[in-house]
Amino acid sequence: MENGRIVQIGKPREIYFNPSNVYVASLFGEVNIFQLKNIYKAFRDPDAVIHVAQGLSWFMRTNESAALLGESGVGKTTVINLIAGLDSADSGEVIVDDLSISRLSDSSLAEFRRKKLGLIFQKFHLIPSLDSWDNAALQARLGQRFDPEFAEYLFESLSIGHLRHRYPSKLSGCQQQRVAIARAIINNPSILLADEPTGALDSKTTEDVLDLFDKLHESGITIVLVTHEDEVANRAKKIAKFKDGRIVELKVN
Repeated sequence: MENGRIVQIGKPREIYFNPSNVYVASLFGEVNIFQLKNIYKAFRDPDAVIHVAQGLSWFMRTNESAALLGESGVGKTTVINLIAGLDSADSGEVIVDDLSISRLSDSSLAEFRRKKLGLIFQKFHLIPSLDSWDNAALQARLGQRFDPEFAEYLFESLSIGHLRHRYPSKLSGCQQQRVAIARAIINNPSILLADEPTGALDSKTTEDVLDLFDKLHESGITIVLVTHEDEVANRAKKIAKFKDGRIVELKVN
């Protein structure tokens, strides 16, 4: 570690982690990067009430990786959205990097996501009028965190270097997902929240993406990966099994 940065030996660039005091504290397991406290969340329609979080409490330490594993439709995506401040709980508290995010204004939430989070959605949400390179770079440019050398590394790691000038309408679903993954990582976030990131990928690309996630985790990024596939979940250091709105089992790999 030099001057508050972690130097990656043999990597194509230096990957910067957040404050050095957070890094040092995390070596001793002292820092929670996020915490969900007694969260209740339900969706209501005229015919039914669907409870997706029922007294959910969960935390992760800085620089951990975890898979949130469960069947489709049980509320795993809602948990990701709560951590990201894209949805709000009916009751309980969400704390991320010492911020109670339910108390933040919309503009502060947007800044928080831009500086702290990388988000990979099930739907790609690419901007049709931008090519692959500009789609991936947009958020990092807005936050003045764009590193062209790191962007090149990501595009080559995800095998989309030859697609940088192609627009979303000319990309397959697998290619769009890889561009979306690059967009989530390109600003070097503290936390990567990945909702079924391999769902649209073939087996070879899935392996490449999970290898990249391993490297990011080694560099100091906390990763939460939502999946219903055991093979994908087993790549994480911890597996949190989600059922009936709660974490029912926590396994350490």
